[in-house]
Amino acid sequence: MSGQVKRHTEVRMARMIAYTRAGTTPFVYIPLLGWDDLQYPVLSVVTAMAATAEAVWFFRRAWRSGDLRDPLLIWGDVVFCVVVMLIGTRAAFPADRNVITTEFLPYSLVASAAMGFGLGFGRRAVPGLAVLCLSWPVALYPHYAIKLVSDLLGFLLWYGIAVLIGRELRTLADAAEKAQEATRRAERLLAEQERLTVITRHRELTHREIHDHLLPIVDHVAAGQHVDPGLARAARLGANRARRFIMDPRAADELPFEQLMEEVCDTYIARGLALTSVILVDGDPPEEVGEAVAAAAREALTNVLKHAGEDTRVNLFVEAGPDRLEVVIRDRGHGFAAGQARPGGGFLRTFAAVARHGGVCDVTSEPGAGTRVAIRWPVAAHAG
Repeated sequence: MSGQVKRHTEVRMARMIAYTRAGTTPFVYIPLLGWDDLQYPVLSVVTAMAATAEAVWFFRRAWRSGDLRDPLLIWGDVVFCVVVMLIGTRAAFPADRNVITTEFLPYSLVASAAMGFGLGFGRRAVPGLAVLCLSWPVALYPHYAIKLVSDLLGFLLWYGIAVLIGRELRTLADAAEKAQEATRRAERLLAEQERLTVITRHRELTHREIHDHLLPIVDHVAAGQHVDPGLARAARLGANRARRFIMDPRAADELPFEQLMEEVCDTYIARGLALTSVILVDGDPPEEVGEAVAAAAREALTNVLKHAGEDTRVNLFVEAGPDRLEVVIRDRGHGFAAGQARPGGGFLRTFAAVARHGGVCDVTSEPGAGTRVAIRWPVAAHAG
């Protein structure tokens, strides 16, 4: 795909000159209208037919190649235009050449434009321009008029204007190519970011399912503790979630937020936590936010089971809507002093996930006074 815009621009310029060559060909037939005033009218007919044949050749080659840098196209046209000027004007009497055969000029000016588009500014165009400019006075010899100055200026202007137009078109093509390349790079970067987001999300889901639902049961059994009915129920719930997750990782996240939080409460009550909950939900927050907050709540409740002491009473308060969310977990356990807690992998992962979605997790605790975990989203909605 690289270079396509530049290539298309070159093709369009070649076709522009091909159209111009075809459009100026009828001028070579105008001297035939003064048939009786021509010295060699047959020569004028031959010149017109030859010019038509050259125009057809030029048009077909420019159309097919789409490249005005083609040396045969450029220099073949220059040579033919010189021949048209030098021989075609011989059809008129010397005194009438500046009047009757001046119509060969528009046809020849196209050669200057073709050099401008194809060669640009540079020494390569000098010989062609010089030959064209010198051939016209020779063709009109021996009678000149002030019009000769404008004729010669025409060769230079057609060349110069074509150079400038070609430069502008090529500059635009180059800018378009750079913009396309920048767009492709941005698309590749976005695709890579989306891929990484999917991977990160899958890792978070996997971590949550294993850390929050399976590891606590495994740890309990590994410690040789009694398997009571509550633990058995939690094990069954964890096994069902694991099966759904294996079949489709998204299945673990399809619950509405209120039901998701109720499941969190049921899970920890089944594991023996003295949990009292108040859940007020008048609308689901964004799915990814709800998942991150629920995971952080599970982590906080797991920490209560591990560190707060037996028979610890826990209060869980949830208030949520489509644009706000707050979860507060308060236990009456041992508590800890600032600086004593060493957050582990679960703490770091779940709380960091909340922060990535624009929320915050505040943990406050004092020895003997328990611990309070407040999870809020978004931060701005709870500022002040």
